[in-house]
Amino acid sequence: MPKKKFCVVVPAYNEEKVIESSLRALKTTIKSDYIYVVSDGSKDKTVRLANRAGVNVLALRKNIGKARALEKLIKVRKLRDEFKYILFSDADSRLDKNFFKSIKVALKRKPACIVSTVSSHRRGIISAFRTYEYGLSHLVYKNAQNTLGTITVAPGCASLYRHDILNKLDFSGNTLTEDYDLTLQIHEKRLGEIIYVPKAKVITQDPMYIKDYWNQVVRWNTGFWQNLFLHKLYLPTKKINFEIYLSLLDSLVGIGALIYLAYHPEFLIKFIITIFAMTMIISVIILNFQRQFWAILYAPLFPFIYFINLFAYIYSFFRMFSPKKHLLWNRAARYKL
Repeated sequence: MPKKKFCVVVPAYNEEKVIESSLRALKTTIKSDYIYVVSDGSKDKTVRLANRAGVNVLALRKNIGKARALEKLIKVRKLRDEFKYILFSDADSRLDKNFFKSIKVALKRKPACIVSTVSSHRRGIISAFRTYEYGLSHLVYKNAQNTLGTITVAPGCASLYRHDILNKLDFSGNTLTEDYDLTLQIHEKRLGEIIYVPKAKVITQDPMYIKDYWNQVVRWNTGFWQNLFLHKLYLPTKKINFEIYLSLLDSLVGIGALIYLAYHPEFLIKFIITIFAMTMIISVIILNFQRQFWAILYAPLFPFIYFINLFAYIYSFFRMFSPKKHLLWNRAARYKL
């Protein structure tokens, strides 16, 4: 029997605030029969609400972590045997109604993975900064990486995987960022192309509060360092590793500037003015291009969040050596849409 084209898998852990609205949005893009939710030991109403939505639900009793929960769902429901492509979509994310139409041309190349464009649900300063950050990332970095064949991260909120590569990927969950880990494995094992499709859009929640934002960027950066050493990205052996060098260089320049200022505090005012001016100019250009004019009002505060990112980058290097108990779910608080 020929395989069906798509299914969507949604990993969930205590997602009662968002699961209904996310599944409702998903059902406008794909049939309920092709939507699968795996509850990773949720203690709230996640399972009940997902069942009420009329989708397929696998409820795990024990919390085993996002990556392993995804693997468990794929194996138990035999999704590789039934579908050509499997979309991973986070419980707090919403696909654009034209998502699957947007990827039709890319599918002709039979890629290993298709990467979407992520945007932030409009919600205050952090969402505004992320709108700018996502815009810069996709307009500049993702398009360049797509051309060079060096896409480093297929975001967990909406990335599509070809069925036959999933049994070749390691879902053991050895890092805090399973999406980064899986993407690097595709490159290392030469499983096929990773293609970025700009018109395939998804809206995701970003943290409302600085505390949640700090926890999130620490987790992301810890995952970066874990993958750096796990996949030996520091060695100049693969093309994608040079892409990682650029990412490292960007942060190291910021760290170097802080060290310089520690010894030359007389330049502090000039440094702050320079960072402020550069951030304002770049953010206005990006946000205007994205037609996200609402976020421009928050642009004067973006440098402060940039420094939060920089300190999180440094702190997470040392946190990387923490015990593996941190590898289970660790996400920002959700809010109802």
